[in-house]
Amino acid sequence: MSSQKANKMTRALKKNDLYIFDLSEQLLNSLNLMSFDSTLREIEVDNSSHNDGIKKTEDVQVSRKKSTSNSMRCSVCQMDFHTRDEQKAHYQTDYHLMNVKRNLRGLGILSVEEFDELISKQRDIKSEDENSDSEQISSDHEESEEASDRDPDLPVNSYMESIIENDLQRLGIQEDESNFVSHINTQSPYIYFKSKFLQKDEVLGIYKSVVSKRFLSKPHEALTFWNSQENPMMAISALFMVGGGHFAGAIVSHQRLNIKGNAHKKDETLFEQAVNFLEHKTFHRYTTRRKQGGSQSAMDNAKGKANSAGSALRRYNESALKTDIQGVLRDWEPYLSKCDNIFIRARNVSDRKIFTDNTILNKDDERIKSFPFTTSRPTVLELKRAWCELSYLKILPRPEPVAIKETVQKLELSNKKEGLEEKQELSPEEIQTEELISLVKKGRAPLLISFIKKNKLDGNFRLKPDSKYSVTPTMLHYASQQGMRQMVLILLSNIKCDPTIKNRLGRTAWDLTRNDDVKHAFQIARHNLGESFTDWDESHIGQPLNREQVDEINEKKKATENERTEKLIKMELEAAKERQRSIKDAERGPGKKLTNIPSVQQQNLNSLTDEQRRRLMREQRARAAEKRMNKSTEK
Repeated sequence: MSSQKANKMTRALKKNDLYIFDLSEQLLNSLNLMSFDSTLREIEVDNSSHNDGIKKTEDVQVSRKKSTSNSMRCSVCQMDFHTRDEQKAHYQTDYHLMNVKRNLRGLGILSVEEFDELISKQRDIKSEDENSDSEQISSDHEESEEASDRDPDLPVNSYMESIIENDLQRLGIQEDESNFVSHINTQSPYIYFKSKFLQKDEVLGIYKSVVSKRFLSKPHEALTFWNSQENPMMAISALFMVGGGHFAGAIVSHQRLNIKGNAHKKDETLFEQAVNFLEHKTFHRYTTRRKQGGSQSAMDNAKGKANSAGSALRRYNESALKTDIQGVLRDWEPYLSKCDNIFIRARNVSDRKIFTDNTILNKDDERIKSFPFTTSRPTVLELKRAWCELSYLKILPRPEPVAIKETVQKLELSNKKEGLEEKQELSPEEIQTEELISLVKKGRAPLLISFIKKNKLDGNFRLKPDSKYSVTPTMLHYASQQGMRQMVLILLSNIKCDPTIKNRLGRTAWDLTRNDDVKHAFQIARHNLGESFTDWDESHIGQPLNREQVDEINEKKKATENERTEKLIKMELEAAKERQRSIKDAERGPGKKLTNIPSVQQQNLNSLTDEQRRRLMREQRARAAEKRMNKSTEK
């Protein structure tokens, strides 16, 4: 029954269910973080291996204890909390960071007392080193007091690595990147999760850049935190794009809009319609010359400052664009101070500095990130598309180990080598054939003549292999079949190929073409070579013609074709006129003669309606026009 239920959920799992800030509890609890080694081989981590303090690289079978979505417990440090604030504060402590680093390296988890003891030992060692380097006892005492005063405020990160290295050496573990196991080792911008609601060859992926630095070690806790917020409307992010003088920015709420009943739009999906922009702004300045690429400042730096009206306008607009963007940042300062993420897409360093030079944003702010995918021209619709790309879990194929990929690459390389070896095993005649055909195709007559003389070949050289060139055994046959008029003339007149050679079907080179221009080339060559050159009847070539005769034939042919074309056009025009007349006659009907119609004076016009009166007047005008035409024909 459970498998049937899982299959049902798999079929029902749609993109709308994968919004990372609004995941169902059932789906959230089913997520299982995937870890990989450097070869992208999936490794399952087990807490028991950490308790032993040793990580076995050959057969690593680990699996971390999964916490429930709403539990206030750190599964790394094995600590419980009473409130969510205490839990969040714990994730920011050096103690938690230390245990995360040890966990990833396969070392045991430290208690708070052990952590404090190790840190104090490292501080004592450092202070002793500082004292031993001092020259005066009094200065030593002062420096040690200052160091002791500074120690509580010093970053503990400087001691963590040395503590971890000592433990690795003590346990005899050699830290190697190839043995390093982590969920970050995905060789992609994603963090992968397994779920029972997916097929075996599928996984769920979330962009690494969406997860903040403090949650990067435990992305599942980040998903839990996002989906347990009491007021999701307060969670916001900022999106900015600039490029080519175009700017688009928005403040997006993590809570989606209710789009139930919305109609589909041509250029916007329902998911994009659900994006909740609290603020958005777009504008454009002319900063890039069309089809030239790059900003005016980049062109000035590369080629020197140009003195033109257009360049001056572009320089002014670059400055104005920077002012406009920084004005938007000032207006949105209350939002930016509360954003969880600030995504910026900028083409170059100068565009990126617009957001950090003399603004409320600091270039070292951990919230500032780049879009981990390619974006198009900055527009509001592109911002919505980018947010949908960032904020939904992706159903992706399960990553394959690098070893498999390398094997496939080796097979491809071996196939290529085999192909090269086959080419190298060609006979000299086959190699010469390839070169001759290549020159004939390209129409390189001088090079062809030079190659034939250099290799002491004959114009009647038999192309190899016979199975491939059975229909076109000679260059003349090949050129004739391919419709190469100029090459046929050169092969006959200059290289003196024999036109009487027949293929296995008994056909000469003349017989292989249906093109009149090629046939004329054969006849011109016959005229140039003379009747004594060969048995022309055996070659089936027509009567000899000189170039003037061929030109005259072509002119007559062209005139005949033009005359035929004109006739066809006239016939088509007459047919079109006839069709139009028949259509008009069908619309008018047979009609009736205008006889015995009383005159206007005899008829009481007041009794007629407006439409009847207009119809009567039209009939009178038509009758009068008919009389005028009859009089003109009689004269």
